[in-house]
Amino acid sequence: MIQFHVYPGGKKRIVTFSYDDGHPNDVRLIELFDKYGVKGTFHLNSKTISTYSDDKPAEIKERYKNHEISCHTVSHGWPARTPMPSLIGEIMENRKVLEKIAGYPVIGMSYPSGSFSDDAVAVHRACGIVYSRTTLSTGKFLLPEDFLRWHPTCHHKDALPLCEKFLADIDSEWTFPLFYIWGHSHELKTEENWAHIEAILKALSNNEKIWYATNIEIYNYMTAQKQLQISVDERTFYNPTAIDVWVERNKKEIIHIPAGQTVKI
Repeated sequence: MIQFHVYPGGKKRIVTFSYDDGHPNDVRLIELFDKYGVKGTFHLNSKTISTYSDDKPAEIKERYKNHEISCHTVSHGWPARTPMPSLIGEIMENRKVLEKIAGYPVIGMSYPSGSFSDDAVAVHRACGIVYSRTTLSTGKFLLPEDFLRWHPTCHHKDALPLCEKFLADIDSEWTFPLFYIWGHSHELKTEENWAHIEAILKALSNNEKIWYATNIEIYNYMTAQKQLQISVDERTFYNPTAIDVWVERNKKEIIHIPAGQTVKI
């Protein structure tokens, strides 16, 4: 039997961080992320990034270079309360500004104020957004069932006890794999707050069993996995995508299928 619950390098656990609004505190937070080797996705408002500082686009691009720049609308409204034509404008203008900064398609998002609805989801999909994070923390390590309603594990203020649980069960076949932590860097107002974040990073970093990924990397990888073409006897695998993928066979054999290649076992 083939299982998809294997990630780059044959790892079975994922950690990702997600921060909203593009506050100046992102600079210090990113320094910590880079120090501990974790990945973050930063959801930026076009209007906010121009009012927080006079940084040039090249400086903003450099700041987030090891992480992902993602959408958060232009002006941080409430998508569920916004007329659909207005929401389209908010998302598409946000994409245009951020893509000029990032230099790549910006197709991820988080819902401002955690506000979403079926209509808002439909607008996001029509605007080319492939995932969007909610603020509905599950307290669990779940993979997204719907990337446009991607519920995180927890806010960073609640993460430390869950770090212990995540690491204690890291070798279990019966637990879910994704620890998704979200927040706002503007909430880091005291040295105690910063110490709390660093404690989370210390607990989760430098673990060879964990894939540290951005939101879009997780989306792209899981999408590529599902495009694998597998023979009936589960011995021939063709990967038509541009991303290397891994699968597990019979709960013991990890198979690597490089991008664009066929693997026979």
